[in-house]
Amino acid sequence: MKLKLFFVFLFISTCVFSQSEVYLYKDTTGNLTLEEIQTKPFQLLEEHVLEPYSDDVFWFKIPKYPTNINYNFKLLYSRIDSVNAYQNAKEFNKLTPRRFISYQFHRNSDVFIKVAPTLHSYIPFELNTVQEESKQNTKQLLFNGFYYGFAFLVVIYNIWYFFLFKDDAFLYYALFLISIGYAIFVMDGMLNFFNVDTKINTFLMILTYYAIAFFSSKFASNYLFLDRYYPKLKYFSYFVGAIIVVLGLLFFSFKNFYLLLVLNILVFLLLTIYWFCSVLLFKKNVYVKILTLAYVIILISGVDFYVLKFLGISFLNTNNTSIKIGAFSEMAILSFAVLYRMRTLKEENRLMRKEIVNYSKQLIHLESSQKEKENNAIDKLSHREREIFNLISKGKTNKEIATELNISVNTVKFHLKNIYEKLNIKNRKEALNY
Repeated sequence: MKLKLFFVFLFISTCVFSQSEVYLYKDTTGNLTLEEIQTKPFQLLEEHVLEPYSDDVFWFKIPKYPTNINYNFKLLYSRIDSVNAYQNAKEFNKLTPRRFISYQFHRNSDVFIKVAPTLHSYIPFELNTVQEESKQNTKQLLFNGFYYGFAFLVVIYNIWYFFLFKDDAFLYYALFLISIGYAIFVMDGMLNFFNVDTKINTFLMILTYYAIAFFSSKFASNYLFLDRYYPKLKYFSYFVGAIIVVLGLLFFSFKNFYLLLVLNILVFLLLTIYWFCSVLLFKKNVYVKILTLAYVIILISGVDFYVLKFLGISFLNTNNTSIKIGAFSEMAILSFAVLYRMRTLKEENRLMRKEIVNYSKQLIHLESSQKEKENNAIDKLSHREREIFNLISKGKTNKEIATELNISVNTVKFHLKNIYEKLNIKNRKEALNY
């Protein structure tokens, strides 16, 4: 009985795996024809294709399978555009409109799909029945609707707080979120769905790099008050930003892989430097700690997807879904952090105003006390001494005072000595100030 169950299980497992098996052959010359490729030894693929950049052409083989169910093969990366699919020695068309390049076919004979990557050799794919594909699309649609709806609300919320509190951190964070949201929108293949021209697609992609670099820098600088702690950092940002602009223009002109790789590295280098500044200021206050922890989520996933995968490496196996989850977490945490920062600054400003008021009261009290002392000291002067003191305050010399009061100069000097002693001053200059 156990042996029968084992063979039944083995049969079911074989059927399941044979339905989803995909084989790969790497054409290092890039010149093989369909007839030639059918004679080559394909290897079973256990995961997505992820290799360093090269001019190799990748051939996928979906073996024939005895079933009447239609299947769907989908390439899950929006930057793959050079693809051809063949069955029974004939090329067949991709499905439209679709976010990613997709093909639908019967399994009555082998299917060969030729992929010639232009940017890097990262080729994620899915092979499902049409029914399974429909279920996955429904789930993905719900997830995307939730993500973009939440992102839209967070952007509106930050713009509203910008007008309410006049704090630039809210505005720059909203613009940074729009940039990230558009990058994910492109990653989701939405431009392919609307059949946007390749040149326009590339131009918009470069603008997205510019926007992410600029708005993330402005947000972090404003949020952390970096002009106060690291005033020279902005000059480094301007320098890196200028290189990013030049690289973007060069890539748009020449479509060179290495230009795009360096562009990606510099953008995320800029984000990493500002994140490192938050690490250095980690102990300043709570909202800095929150930024440090939240920023690293999107930073690590972005580096893994946009930099490491260009080099044929991936530690986290980041994909569209995981980046959206990371972006969702970052938005939820940082939205709270920006608002918490605003409340903290308002409380600090309230305490500062209170201290200024108290200090002003102390100054007024000291001033009144000083005036009272001065008035008491002046009250000690005799009538003649007060007359002389008033003439001194008018800038009169001893001789002029003696002439005006019809007394001798020595008498003036005698009274001056008494005035100095009573007012605790030393000379005529102090008397004038007094």
